[in-house]
This record gives sequence, C-alpha cells and structure tokens, in this order.
Amino acid sequence: MTQMSKSVGNLFGIQVFPKRATEFFKRIVKDNIEKREAEGIVRPDLIHLLMEARKGKLKPESGGDNREGFAAVEESQIEPSSKEVELSDEHILAQAMLFFFAAFDTVSTAASFMAYELALNPDIQKKLQEEIDSVKSKHDGKIPYDALLSMKYLDQVVSETLRKWPPNFETDRLCVKDYLIPSTNPDEKGFLVKKGIVALVPMMALQRDPQYYPEPDRFDPERFNDENKSKVVPGTYLPFGMGPRNCIGSRFALLEIKSVFCHLLGKFDITPYDKTEIPMKLSSKHFNMQPEKGFWLRLNLRKEGSS
Repeated sequence: MTQMSKSVGNLFGIQVFPKRATEFFKRIVKDNIEKREAEGIVRPDLIHLLMEARKGKLKPESGGDNREGFAAVEESQIEPSSKEVELSDEHILAQAMLFFFAAFDTVSTAASFMAYELALNPDIQKKLQEEIDSVKSKHDGKIPYDALLSMKYLDQVVSETLRKWPPNFETDRLCVKDYLIPSTNPDEKGFLVKKGIVALVPMMALQRDPQYYPEPDRFDPERFNDENKSKVVPGTYLPFGMGPRNCIGSRFALLEIKSVFCHLLGKFDITPYDKTEIPMKLSSKHFNMQPEKGFWLRLNLRKEGSS
C-alpha cells in the first residue's frame, strides 16, 4: 500500500482520507494562510514554519533539547540542499495533514501498547507512578513542561514501548545513487544497492533482534537507563525512522504520550482482566501495529492519598 503510485490509487478510487475530511482541512488551512498573509499575523506554529519555508526564510536548527527523550529523532547531519523548492498551498496542506493525523495515530497506538505493558507489569507501573507522584508533589500537583522532560523513568518506559511495539512494522528509503555494502567476509563480494531501488527497513525485526536486545520479548525499561542507552547500536532503534526524512512529529508524539500517562497514572491503576489477550496477537488485516482482538484493560481508581 505504501508503495502504490498515485495513478493506481486514482484508477481504483482509493483515498487515504475521506474526501469530506480533506476538503474541510484544505479550507481551514487555505483560509488561515490567506488571513495571515493579509493581516501580517505571526504565530509560532507549523503553518508559520511552512510559510517561512516557502519564502526561503526558514533556516535549519542546530541540535535540539536532549531532554525530549531517547526516541526523539536526532537532526540529520546531512547538509541541507541549496536547491529551491516551490511550496504551493497544496504542499503546505499535505504537510499539515501528515503532521496532524500521523502524530495522533502514532500517539493512540503507542499509548495503547504502553497501557497494555504497564497492566502486565505492575512493578514497572508502580515505579512509574512513584516518579509521577514525586514530581507532582514538588509542583503543587502539576507537571510543568521542564519537569515532564526531566522524568527519566517515564522516558525509559516510553522508549521501551516504542522498541517492542514500534508504530509501524517497517519504513522505506529510495536509493539515490549506487552504493556498495562491503562484505564482512574478505572472500566475498559486497552487495550493490542500485540507484532507484526502494529499500525496506524492517524496524520491528531490528528492534526484536536478540543480537541487539537480549530477551527482546521481555518488557524492560532498564534497557534505556543512563548506563545502558549508550550501548544501543546505532541504526537498530528506529521507531520514528532516521535521517533527513524521519517523522516530523516525533517530539510532538512523545510529549503527548508522556502527558497522557502523567494524568492517567496519577489517578488510576491499569490492570488486565478476563478479556485482556495474553500474550498479544497482532492483526494481519492492518498495515500498522494493531492487536487482533483490540485492547481490553481495566482502570481502577487509585486509593485516596495518591495524586
């Protein structure tokens, strides 16, 4: 499906989004752009960044906040292209829709799997609740942005969830020039990847490979503690892809997931019950990570005295 050309999609009338939703979103974005341009309105958001990019005024940022989380995609080290690309309203609309829908889909999927793992691992859930309670007690029952980013165990749990249950099974990249992958055996030739080939990167297979992650089916947030996260082999942890074409909503998604669980676990315990599928079986009818029988968990109000 991800490799299907636009012409094939048009031939069979296949649409990613319903036409009504697309027209609604298109109208909002177009009206917003016209109003901002006419009245000189500036807001620090995605639409403004895309409008600045269209004018050629957007400069690449150097680095980022390293507290955003282990799973946050690092900025690509590839030099930005000097080639000018004309951004139409359609391009801006496409990027806005991708950011909005992809981020929310990723958040709902990742949050559901994280809730499932916490329900099956009450010791991990309790430790995470203790961290949440501790931070809340220092900030009058609230969790400010800076405090949220400083929560190490929360980041470990989110990172491990995305390792075991990445948002997608695989991603792809188009080879733009011939590249020879050298052989590890001196008696064998390397493998030539030719220009124009689409290479599939099996994210889930890499992140469940025991060569890189011992006992890969075990949910263990300690893989990403301060001591162990530096041992993660580059290129084996790809929940949001990597390189210049990584997921643009990774930081937004991580912030949402962390915020959701700070509120949820402050009030509730998540537990399994008779309809909870153990072990989880993934559906073969979906292109992304979805359980065969859905997510069935129970929320129990925490005892008085909890946050």
